[in-house]
Amino acid sequence: MELLKKNSFILGGILAAITPIILYFGLSKLVYILSEKYTNGIPLIQDHNIILVSVFLNMLIFTGYIHKSPYDKTGRGVMLVTFIYTGIYFVWRFRQFMD
Repeated sequence: MELLKKNSFILGGILAAITPIILYFGLSKLVYILSEKYTNGIPLIQDHNIILVSVFLNMLIFTGYIHKSPYDKTGRGVMLVTFIYTGIYFVWRFRQFMD
């Protein structure tokens, strides 16, 4: 846990890059289990919404780091990667609408 207490732009970027991936797989599994139990396999939430929620939850990490004064570089790293993920998501969704 000492690793998470460093003020590093790279650490923030790595945290922000890994967290949505882990959250996506966790939320996907949860939605699958709940869909099987309650709707006989009809998905309760579409995949693109799970991706968006996973990226949005990066903001919890961002708020945790940006409000602690010695960790502003880590917060900036989280913010940058979150913006990049969000931009990629919107480009991907826009291309889906255009096809």
